[in-house]
Amino acid sequence: MPLPQNQRFQFINDQLRRGRAVPASVLMQGCESAERTLKEDLALMRERYDAPIRYNRRRNGYEYTYAFDLKTVELELTDQDVVALKRALATLNQFRDWTVFADFRGAVEKIEQAVRFRFAQPADSQAHIIFEAVPAGRGNDLLDQVLVACLQKKVIQFRYQKYQDSESRLRTVFPHLIKEHRNRWYVIGHEVEPTQLRVFGLDRVVDGTLEITDLSFDPPAFDAEAYFRPALGVAVYDDPPEEVILSFSREEGLRFQAQPFYPFRKEDILVNTNKEFRVRLSIIINKELEYELARLGDTVRVISPEKLIHRLAKFHKRALKLYAKK
Repeated sequence: MPLPQNQRFQFINDQLRRGRAVPASVLMQGCESAERTLKEDLALMRERYDAPIRYNRRRNGYEYTYAFDLKTVELELTDQDVVALKRALATLNQFRDWTVFADFRGAVEKIEQAVRFRFAQPADSQAHIIFEAVPAGRGNDLLDQVLVACLQKKVIQFRYQKYQDSESRLRTVFPHLIKEHRNRWYVIGHEVEPTQLRVFGLDRVVDGTLEITDLSFDPPAFDAEAYFRPALGVAVYDDPPEEVILSFSREEGLRFQAQPFYPFRKEDILVNTNKEFRVRLSIIINKELEYELARLGDTVRVISPEKLIHRLAKFHKRALKLYAKK
């Protein structure tokens, strides 16, 4: 059985970069591969890495036509960079089969090959790292269709049924974009009648009802980055951001600083001691913020504003009733 492809590429490169012609038999022996596999590897190295490989009949072997080292085409990355890149590739690979990303698929494969070549590790190394798997959710099969409508600026129609409703309703929407939140996908767009910005979860679109139409519609301007920047989650926000002051326990404060659920500036840190981390956020107060703070339980306390304090207090009281003895 031949060596893994990345290891074969390494061996071929190590031999050819020495500046001499290497017989095919030597390369096949070092790669533990047949002649057909060797020729396929050489062709892939030319295509993916622009390796200047040729067969020199006079010298009876393969060689680089000029000084070349496959490793020099790779980026200098730290171990942390490699882990981050592999996580990114794992995410990208979830979308490689989308029709609209057909051209993008080849680029992902090239990046993956480059990472495997430059940072080759024993096969059993996979047992020591597990990436989070994103489960396939209901409605994900609509992503291609909705994204095509976004790119072509086409109005879509579908029947939509909220979880709390017993019946569905027909919706006519000009889609601006699709957005992921907590492993669910949403389409953000302007409903045609009446004209208003709306957010629809693709998991609530009735199966088989979504279609791209030829209806004409001139949508209002929409800046997605500016719109979603001051808030958590995905929803229609009417209220402006407010100043929210949070007091974390020391341990939770360290976690928040390492991976904040919302960005903050250095000047927003109000207290940073061995007992407390207090920070000021400029953020829209919505259900997502309430749920995020509730998730942290007794490791965070809202200092202000009062309305958020009351919302969290009511949330915890309702939860407590579920466990209170009757």
